[in-house]
Amino acid sequence: MAEETRTQWSIQCSQYLGEISALCFLHFPTHLSSLPFLLAGSGSQLMLYDLESGKMLRSFHVFDGIRVHGITCLFIDCTEGTVSSKLGFQLAVFGERRVKLFSLVIELFLGTQNQSGVSVNLNLLHLLPKFGNWVLDVCFMKGFVSSYNEGSHCLAIGCSDNSVHVWDILNSIVILEVQSPERCLLYSMRLWGDNIKALRIASGTIFNEILVWKVVPKYNAPSSTSPVEDHIDQSYPFSNHVLFHHPQFEAVHMDKLAGHEGSIFRITWSSDGSNLVSVSDDRSARVWAVHTERNGSDKPGYSIAPELDGVVLFGHNARVWDCCISDSLIVTAGEDCTCRMWGLDGKQLLMIKEHIGRGIWRCLYDANSSLLITAGFDSAIKVHQLHGFWSKGSDGCAEVKEFIDRTEIFTARIPTSSEHNGLMDSKSEYVRCLHFTCEDSLYVATNQGYLYHAKLSKTRDVKWTELVQVSNEVPIVCMDVLSLKSSELSGGVEDWLAVGDGKGYMTIVKVLTDVSAPKVSLTFSWQAGMQRQLLGTYWCKSLGYRYIFTTDPKGTLKLWGLYNPSPSVSHSSAGHYNVSLIGEFASCFGIRILCLDASFEEEVLVCGDLRGNLVLFPLLKSLLLNSSVASEEKMSPINYFKGVHGISSVSSVSFARLSSSQIEICSTGGDGCICYLEYDRDRKHLEFIGMKQVKELSLIQSVSEDNDSIDDLASGRYAAGFASVDFIVWNLITETKVVQIPCGGWRRPHSYYLGDVPEMKNCFAYVKDEMIYIHRNWILDGEGKIIPRNLHVQFHGREMHSLCFVSENLQLRANGKHNLYSRFSWIATGCEDGTVRLTRYTPGVENWSASKLLGEHVSGSAVRSICCVSEIHVFASEVNTISDGRNRQVVDTDNGENPFLLISVGAKRVLTSWLLRNRRLDKEEALADQQYSGIGSSNKPSSGVSSSMSFQWLSTDMPAKYSSSHKYPEGAEKLVGAAENVSSTKVDAISHFQGKGKMDIKPCLGDKCEDDWRYMAVTAFLVKYAGSRLTVCFVVVACSDATLALRALILPYRLWFDVALLAPLSSPVLALQHVIVPICLPSEESIQKGKVYIVISGATDGSIAFWDLTGSIEAFMQRVSTLHVEKFIDCQKRPRTGRGSQGGRWWRSLSSSLSKRRVGSGLVTTKGGDGTNHNKLNHVASGTELLINDSESSAAACSQATTSLQLEVNTDDSSSETCEIRPSRVLNNVHHDSESSAPACSQATASLQSEVNRDDSSSEIYEIRPLHVLNNVHQSGVNCLHVSDIKDCQSSLGGFLFNIISGGDDQALNYLRFELFLLATVTDDEFVTPDIRNSISGPEITRPFVTYGENQNKNYAIKFLYHEKIASAHSSAVKGVWTDGCWVFSTGLDQRVRCWSIEKHGKLTEHGCLVISVPEPEALDARACGRNNYQIAVAGRGMQIVEFSGICEMDQGE
Repeated sequence: MAEETRTQWSIQCSQYLGEISALCFLHFPTHLSSLPFLLAGSGSQLMLYDLESGKMLRSFHVFDGIRVHGITCLFIDCTEGTVSSKLGFQLAVFGERRVKLFSLVIELFLGTQNQSGVSVNLNLLHLLPKFGNWVLDVCFMKGFVSSYNEGSHCLAIGCSDNSVHVWDILNSIVILEVQSPERCLLYSMRLWGDNIKALRIASGTIFNEILVWKVVPKYNAPSSTSPVEDHIDQSYPFSNHVLFHHPQFEAVHMDKLAGHEGSIFRITWSSDGSNLVSVSDDRSARVWAVHTERNGSDKPGYSIAPELDGVVLFGHNARVWDCCISDSLIVTAGEDCTCRMWGLDGKQLLMIKEHIGRGIWRCLYDANSSLLITAGFDSAIKVHQLHGFWSKGSDGCAEVKEFIDRTEIFTARIPTSSEHNGLMDSKSEYVRCLHFTCEDSLYVATNQGYLYHAKLSKTRDVKWTELVQVSNEVPIVCMDVLSLKSSELSGGVEDWLAVGDGKGYMTIVKVLTDVSAPKVSLTFSWQAGMQRQLLGTYWCKSLGYRYIFTTDPKGTLKLWGLYNPSPSVSHSSAGHYNVSLIGEFASCFGIRILCLDASFEEEVLVCGDLRGNLVLFPLLKSLLLNSSVASEEKMSPINYFKGVHGISSVSSVSFARLSSSQIEICSTGGDGCICYLEYDRDRKHLEFIGMKQVKELSLIQSVSEDNDSIDDLASGRYAAGFASVDFIVWNLITETKVVQIPCGGWRRPHSYYLGDVPEMKNCFAYVKDEMIYIHRNWILDGEGKIIPRNLHVQFHGREMHSLCFVSENLQLRANGKHNLYSRFSWIATGCEDGTVRLTRYTPGVENWSASKLLGEHVSGSAVRSICCVSEIHVFASEVNTISDGRNRQVVDTDNGENPFLLISVGAKRVLTSWLLRNRRLDKEEALADQQYSGIGSSNKPSSGVSSSMSFQWLSTDMPAKYSSSHKYPEGAEKLVGAAENVSSTKVDAISHFQGKGKMDIKPCLGDKCEDDWRYMAVTAFLVKYAGSRLTVCFVVVACSDATLALRALILPYRLWFDVALLAPLSSPVLALQHVIVPICLPSEESIQKGKVYIVISGATDGSIAFWDLTGSIEAFMQRVSTLHVEKFIDCQKRPRTGRGSQGGRWWRSLSSSLSKRRVGSGLVTTKGGDGTNHNKLNHVASGTELLINDSESSAAACSQATTSLQLEVNTDDSSSETCEIRPSRVLNNVHHDSESSAPACSQATASLQSEVNRDDSSSEIYEIRPLHVLNNVHQSGVNCLHVSDIKDCQSSLGGFLFNIISGGDDQALNYLRFELFLLATVTDDEFVTPDIRNSISGPEITRPFVTYGENQNKNYAIKFLYHEKIASAHSSAVKGVWTDGCWVFSTGLDQRVRCWSIEKHGKLTEHGCLVISVPEPEALDARACGRNNYQIAVAGRGMQIVEFSGICEMDQGE
């Protein structure tokens, strides 16, 4: 209940995280700042950025519920002092029908380079009266006429009715209104000119035409009365603000420009007003030449002949939203998320594609600084710097020189290539390998065995040095370089080069590099393989120069040891250097190894091969530290992962240590993905934990991370790779393209070198037509700006349907610190494009400090609902003994390994689970925590700080392609063989419902339409088996085909099972919640006998139903405890993606039928072939590859695990007392996945195929009937539903109080309070059926209550106490509700957040209302972050946090 003491409540909104709708530059004098400031409009707020530092200085809330559509600025004055300089601006901000004038004062403190050196103040000058039409553009003009306030400024305002108003800023009045004679509605308008005489208006009409007109003095006007004034509507908002005592004006048409075939969204003028550019719905942009004078006609309204010879810019794949033009460049931005640069001749010069979602809405180009700003639906603001030669303005020449592209381009040939001037022949020398060691050092190997060193000078000259000829005219096949600090030269560097030739010889060359010329210090060779069998050689930096690896085509890796190097040995005396073969590592796949990495401390070697597999080998210290020449040892894999990158090659692997026993492995590959795996050394377990798909790259060669830097802008991760024929470096944090160099693709010899800040330090070399091309961009620290960069957090690019706060106990578990109410908030969101993000909210200047992309639903299917699962409920089994197979898994239930899950569901019936990753708290984040713990601290953490909280992909469950959700036998009266995601469940407790009516079977759509079904809502909870490592996540999902199913995910084995159907349902369910109540013995309240699991659903028919799942859950837990689930094959090791990872012939192998049975488990899973036998479960496996990844990682172990599935089924007829549990899609994958697994599994697979299929005709699905249904709670659908937490709602009578709040399309809020309490114990033979009884009328007991019992120890009653309905809580549909038993928060399509207190007898009283910036809200969640302090998150087309807090009078007095 709300507090009795008087409290002052306040409600305020934070920054809106969503679409950027307006951009504007603030230009400073060049001696104060070389780059301008940037104003960005997002939602109802303005954000000010310093482009020098890339920091947000301030954000201002300028409207209430109105989106900022445009910003125009006017520089007023500049006051310079010895300590600081003040700059004054006037801002005109408009949105919808509103215009506001602001005064912006920016004070720059001299001698400071950080954010504290800037002070910003924004004051409101004028709020113009509300216009009758939408405002499309505004511009500042000088004094209206010489006789009227000369020197003052006016504001010209263009409206969508094709009219222009002039507002006098000094007197706050409208001094002119001009209506175009051609009255029509407009989609766009742009004004040009600094005074009324030069004013030009370009109007984009609904008829796809552009009307160009101007305002001129009206001749022969009556002197007494103004015709304009006579026609003023007195109801018009400006009727009391119009003043006319000056010559009258009229509209004169100049041009009518026709040519577009769609709506004109944006128009922009050139700087001299002679040209304009328009963009349209027809995916094109057009350049128009505008006549400055009327062609010999003085008649008003005369239309000039259209200019049809304009340039058409066609290249966008979707609608074009915005454009801008300079003296030599045209920029367009569109819905296809591309920003394109064009020359004035219509030729496309450059394309940038870095945004996601619904496109780029705004672009802005500054010719003086060559800066290009793009912003869009995804909330990101990208800053690019174009090449300086594109800016040819005469007044900006001095500035252009500073921003000219600093990339140096070298072209060079190998020294001997000059001897061959004609075409290449078989004897010509050409380049085979390139390798950078630093920005000015490049090694080159040729087909004739020569090894060269190229020194790059600052004058773009290349100095060649021939180092050594490895062998006589034998081509060098592979090369690798290891750079170390020199032991012979103080401060120098020594390069160890390993090269392999076509005859199988390895040669090691030690090169000393100094300022003069490189010097060969040592060289020796040995036979490392057979002819044409040596394909790769690799150094490992962690092992040093004493160990070198070589590979062959059959997947064999050899480790060579280099012992006793003598500094006195010359390069000619190779025999004195001892080389021995330490060991051979044979891959179980027999495929060529392309990359590797080793960890000396963890004694692990990881290799990636040509077909996307990872293999782990033991690398014992005793083997490496043995200095004597040891005999060869053959090493077998300790674990492997098949198809990490599908069937694409693995290009790089690297290690990162997480803890003493855990290692993180990062791999990149030819599928454009970065994959993360975790290896547990103690358990020998390799697990896939996450993946990031870089859609801009088709091949990722490596991922680099910056070194520790004071400048937080430099802290980011970069992916280097190829897209078609271009080499690209991609910033993974800001999602920006750092480098793009056309080179012809990755198959050419190439090499690259990235510095600590790749935006400023990068080198790339490639070979084309015997020529070596070298691109070097190396800007020293302090000499340039880090561009490109992202100013604002990149978020979802489309609408969100669901969100949830990550609870406090998760943050405690992740950080390991006890912080009851952290000021940091983590919010998980699901989007229409199938992405799931984890976003961090922080109070301060910039609220949204980080947003992580966790992953994407299969095929990008929309995410409709998301929920967190943190609290674990322990299931205490009555069985005292557990099979021997389970004893080895018994662990303490409080060992900190309890999972925290995130469940997301959506279109195409995709259900994805995510698991929390426990990471150490970064130093930067710990520092940020200390800063925010102080009162009034406004500092923000770095946007580049990597967060300690993240989720990893755990498992994905979805129906097979073209599978039917329902298969019924003809004429059936029972529900048999239900959804392929719902297997047979037979529970003794549920059997009491037999004979009470069957579920109505309705005709369903055909198989071709099944992909249209989607999950609409989800709720989940964790149940842990006491004394075991086994944890079950029960998930209740509601589908759009009006089905409600209970599913189970067994952890840590990631096995999906179907438990029960919740039926009947007459309408689809839109909202789900659950409550779990502990049940204690009446005599001993401290002893729990079990728990009651109840699910509450809200449907589209306005009803709210209660479902009791207790019997199904207990029977399932009892049955699972007897299964050896650890022997099941874990089929889901990697999420499916769209590029080579789903398999090609995989779908066609699903038609084969196969049965798998197990002794003693009563487990029978039948896979229907053609679907004609309706007594079988027509169950098709998912498309996820089965990847055998057993802890022992041997072929025998794999065979044994598979063979265990062949045992016969127990024929004991005890099905009436057991719960038959069928895995949803695990066992059905054994047939295919065994074929694609290690060869050692072939025998087990063959035995499975020979097994006889058996028909389990007794398998049936018995539905769970609703406990109670509240009909007509809402007049239409129940959009949202929330139940208060049990810990805050325990009654004095021993029961548990719950508060239910619901919202619907009828704009109403419904509040219901009920109590659940235990009834007296009944005898064994007595069974209490669901019964509804009317209670005795009274002041507090005015509703019926329901009793329900399952067995003698769990008889309870549900008593409905209060019911409150607010018919018009919102002015449109209610989309989100939340309650904690004291307060209720709601939001709707009216863009309002309302706060209600729960008073006595359940009455709701409104205490606050706030207009938010989120258009079309879809979801709401809240959390208590302190005493009398709540954070309310609203998501829709963007996301925003609302702070609701209060101060009690008692606290205020203290």
